[in-house]
Amino acid sequence: MSAASCAGEAGQSQGQPRGLTHAFAAFVRSAAFERMPAAVHAEAQRAIADCLGGALAGAREPVAIRAAALSDAAGPCTLWARPRRASARDAALINGCAAHAHAIDDTNESMRGHPSAPIVPAVLALGEEIDATGDALVEAYVVGVEVAAKLGLAVNDRHSQLGWHTTCTLGAVGAAASCAKLLGLDEMRTVHALGIAASMAGGLRVNFGSMTKPLHAGLAAHNGVLAARLAEAGVTASAQALEGHEGFLALFCGDDARPDRALAALGQPFELDFPGIVYKQYPTCSLMHALVDMAIEARAHRLPELLGVSRIRCGISTRLIAARRTAWPTSGMEAKFHVEYCVAVALLCGTQGLSDFVDGALERPDVRALAQRIEVAPGIDFPAGNGDFAELHIEVEGQTVFRDRRAKPRGHPSQPLSDAEHRDKFMACASLAMDSAAAAELHSALRGTPFPDARTLGRLLAAAH
Repeated sequence: MSAASCAGEAGQSQGQPRGLTHAFAAFVRSAAFERMPAAVHAEAQRAIADCLGGALAGAREPVAIRAAALSDAAGPCTLWARPRRASARDAALINGCAAHAHAIDDTNESMRGHPSAPIVPAVLALGEEIDATGDALVEAYVVGVEVAAKLGLAVNDRHSQLGWHTTCTLGAVGAAASCAKLLGLDEMRTVHALGIAASMAGGLRVNFGSMTKPLHAGLAAHNGVLAARLAEAGVTASAQALEGHEGFLALFCGDDARPDRALAALGQPFELDFPGIVYKQYPTCSLMHALVDMAIEARAHRLPELLGVSRIRCGISTRLIAARRTAWPTSGMEAKFHVEYCVAVALLCGTQGLSDFVDGALERPDVRALAQRIEVAPGIDFPAGNGDFAELHIEVEGQTVFRDRRAKPRGHPSQPLSDAEHRDKFMACASLAMDSAAAAELHSALRGTPFPDARTLGRLLAAAH
């Protein structure tokens, strides 16, 4: 009799309902590519491609370069946009840092964080080590996102409000679920993998605006690989690591935890189907993207009036108030959380890209002058729980020339980007690390059928250096 069967019978003999840790493990064990909706497969491929595009751009950032410098052992796994190779754990760490370096990677509303940046690097690194098929990679990605996001349903918004970076805390558990699936762990070993990852979870929001924020994604990816490998080797953890006394829910959320929300919705529907993935157009805090959308629209249609603007008022959500930087940024990374800077750039340039968040861009006198005329305040009568909701009000000599409210940014499932826009974003990012022909070949493979196996992806990504 298997360890999983014994554990199941023990739980039944004690008259206890199956806890969250076991429920997640059973889901991971039973999920199968062929039983997933085709729309979930397609969205997984879109999200993986989006993550890899941003990661190729981020591979040249200092956090990824410095993390790579510490890897001194060769291995079977590709370091994206680098000629060297590394172990699966090191590749997951380094590529995870790259994936989140520009903060242009996707988000999910249940998770309140970034699902793909910790999960894709873990899946592709371990997948390359074990020679996983394309279907196995997609399958593992889907279950990892599902576990991370549904765990988010159980602990948010309180978990995020307490100052934890969900990309790291929830991402580590999701990455462990993905890796357990890739390794074919039985239910009990998957329980242990989730429990080990739960003890590894961390990530402080105080580090936003520094290199440690993208490092969080790398750590989550690394820890997911390590947790699954340790469980495979026989290392044990509590079978109630998530829901037990002094477990993940209690310590990261307290009395506000709602495991019932995760249990009721696990795979019904998949998170990739609803609420879905939010794709970012701008390399900044996602909570201000609706505001940036409005600023770009105002710039596009009302340039003559904006040249004489006298007052700009921004209403923002309570979640953005908690995340924003108020002092003038001293680095491009800090600028990603500075509302006045981001709105000023959007109004003056009519766009917002990677080059706006290098340190030298902060010296532009026109941006700073306009930013000083921007007032930021909590929005009035904003819907509770909607961190994206924003309002922009622009006046010229006391007369309103632009006023609008937005509930969600473009890139949200309610306002999806076109296939052409997704491809344009990928090509713009990937072309920073590889020539356009290689980038186009990679994108075609990522969005094609069947999805490429791990070794093929490694070969295509190795062209990026």
